[in-house]
Amino acid sequence: MALGAGVAGFLAVTAAMAWPGGLHATQLVAVLIFLVRLGFAAFLWWLAARSFAMLSNPATTADQIAAMRELPMALPEGTVRAVLALIVGVVGLPLLLFTATLGLSDAIAGYVNGIIAGVFGYYFGARAQMPDAQAQRRVTEALTTEQRAHAETRAGAASAAEDAVAAALRPVQEGDATGRLARHLAVAEALVEGFGAALPVGVIPQGAAAMLRQARQALTGNPDLSAIAAATTALTGASGPLASLVSAAAPVLGGVAGGPLAGAALLLGLGWTLSAQGWRRWQAQVLDAPHDPTLFDPGSITPADALASLDAVPDFAAALAGLRNTPGFAAELTDMALRDDGAARLWSAWGAGRFASPAVIEDALTRFRRALLGTEARQDITDTAVTEMATRLSAASPALRPDAPDPEAVRRLLAPTPASAPETARAAMEALTLLTGQLRDTHQDPVELLKEITP
Repeated sequence: MALGAGVAGFLAVTAAMAWPGGLHATQLVAVLIFLVRLGFAAFLWWLAARSFAMLSNPATTADQIAAMRELPMALPEGTVRAVLALIVGVVGLPLLLFTATLGLSDAIAGYVNGIIAGVFGYYFGARAQMPDAQAQRRVTEALTTEQRAHAETRAGAASAAEDAVAAALRPVQEGDATGRLARHLAVAEALVEGFGAALPVGVIPQGAAAMLRQARQALTGNPDLSAIAAATTALTGASGPLASLVSAAAPVLGGVAGGPLAGAALLLGLGWTLSAQGWRRWQAQVLDAPHDPTLFDPGSITPADALASLDAVPDFAAALAGLRNTPGFAAELTDMALRDDGAARLWSAWGAGRFASPAVIEDALTRFRRALLGTEARQDITDTAVTEMATRLSAASPALRPDAPDPEAVRRLLAPTPASAPETARAAMEALTLLTGQLRDTHQDPVELLKEITP
């Protein structure tokens, strides 16, 4: 506005100089009023340009646009009143001050005075009451925001309640006849069609294939409850695939938790709850898998762990007895053992005069790695984990209740099954391990399966 007034003054002086004798006072006032209006029109054009620029800005949100729609001309509150009051003051005050110079009558001067007084009185009066009005409006907006937040909270709570209800109903849905048969059919298919060909005769019952056909037929088309019940009874009975596999592993599982079924539930339940790395170590131990350096966490292997694993391989410990007290021996031995070319490194560093050939070192190092992996794997099965799983099994089913399980006995099951155990027991333990891995992949809790098996 100051720029507009300056331009107006400049044009008035220019006009006075352009016409001989200058402009009449009335003409000068008309020019000034015209220029003020022109300045106001330029201001409106600038405002419209800014509005369109803001609307075309991708960073402008819908909430910002909605908030501006509530304001006059999309300006901060009170801006329009201030501009109008400024126009009245800029035009009216000069008219009032130069009434005599302009030759205005007293009536016109009174009108101008009334207009100025009315506008200024309303403007400053409104400004005086504005803090209270603004405070009241802000309280109202805050209440609206709070109500909206409460509504969103209630909606979230309702959604959470629906999820909780769905979660509560999920076990019921999974526990119906069709869901139960489908679960046991998937396990039976893995045992019969996945592992059956590799298992000794007798581990999987001879009628298992017929059981699978019966279960599939019961689930095809319109399920018949009687057919579903018969197929489920066949799969979950004592002669079903899973129960037969547990029975085959009985020589190994029987002394762990007071019975084969309870032992299987304890073992599979612990394996199912292990971390991914812990489960990989478990599986490698039971299946006697080839050396894999990624199974070890070098930072967690202490010198005591390395020396304890060395003592588990007597001939290897005897050959390296002269180096045992050498500073850094345990760390260097662990480093070489975890490398793929560990045997060659060990032969180059310590082989002379201690081992007959590189093949002897390879055999001793394989057994040392297995002992070291067993040390790592036993740390995955804590006493607390065994106790918690035993408590869960006791609550799940009387048939799964373990009799004071020994954590150390459970840890011994992580090693390959002793050669003294029957071949069927050794194969059954490997099959149970593979089954646990499959149940982990499909997120199927083995405890829920085993508690439905008829011992």
